[in-house]
Amino acid sequence: MLSYRDYILAISRCRSFSKAADQLHISQPWLSAAIKKTEQELGLPLFDRSTTPISLTEAGRYYVEQVERIAQIEEEMKHRFAELRSPGKRLRVGSSMFFCTYVLPELLTDFAGMHPDIQLTLIESDPADLVRKLQKGETDLIIEVEEPREKQIVTVPWASEEVILGVPKRNPINRNLTEYAYDFASFLKRDTPGGRKKTVPFSLFSGEEFLLLAEGHDIRDRSLAMCRRAGFEPKVKLQLTQMMTAYYLVCEGQGVAFLRSTIPEYVAPTDSVVFYELDDPAAVRSIYLAYRESAEPLTLDLARYLEESTGQKN
Repeated sequence: MLSYRDYILAISRCRSFSKAADQLHISQPWLSAAIKKTEQELGLPLFDRSTTPISLTEAGRYYVEQVERIAQIEEEMKHRFAELRSPGKRLRVGSSMFFCTYVLPELLTDFAGMHPDIQLTLIESDPADLVRKLQKGETDLIIEVEEPREKQIVTVPWASEEVILGVPKRNPINRNLTEYAYDFASFLKRDTPGGRKKTVPFSLFSGEEFLLLAEGHDIRDRSLAMCRRAGFEPKVKLQLTQMMTAYYLVCEGQGVAFLRSTIPEYVAPTDSVVFYELDDPAAVRSIYLAYRESAEPLTLDLARYLEESTGQKN
């Protein structure tokens, strides 16, 4: 049976009460009443109904982030209890929400097909927690942008990605930056002949409001370093725990954000955002595979498989 938190998640993803009701196979009036009851219990609105499409309030964003964390813990518990009931071959791969949601499921399809008897589990968490889980044997391999330097952990450079700037399309600053700006389609084609544009003079964004990731994220440190090298401290409108939340807020016109360049490959095209490449050493970062020195042969097989992929999906 679905709970109120499932209803709230569905609305936040569909950005529409009617579409969420259709997806959940319930009536829209009932769904609206259920959400209203939850908001009354919390004493705060979760959705801003004055926007089109509907958007989350600050309380709503916090609610969704916490519910997603709870869902992650419950999923880990479910898999762990399954392992205890039926011990056998298993592989636990840890990474960020972005990788676990968008990159790894497709990337690991062929590997799972070659090993139909294994139980493959994706574990989503922050870098520090993933390293702790790896050290304690709670994950077998992790994929992260921060290189673990703890003893008895093997790290392998796997791929690299750019840190780019996402700006709401309706932001007036874009009017004089057409020679630097990519729309969604041109950004995906930027590696074709003649597809590259000049990197944007980043100091021009000194007066903009930024959506920054919270402390503990590699991209936050890089973002601050790039702002300071450009001669300004960013005006921080919101601090967030998930980059995808930042991306969707950019699409809603809420501010400017530093994003990983792979996001447009995995989300639906939109005309509500433009992208800029940055000329700064912090705008390129490496992605690492990490596993214990005492890793099982199956983990080493997976590491070799991912290495051979050369990070093409990233």
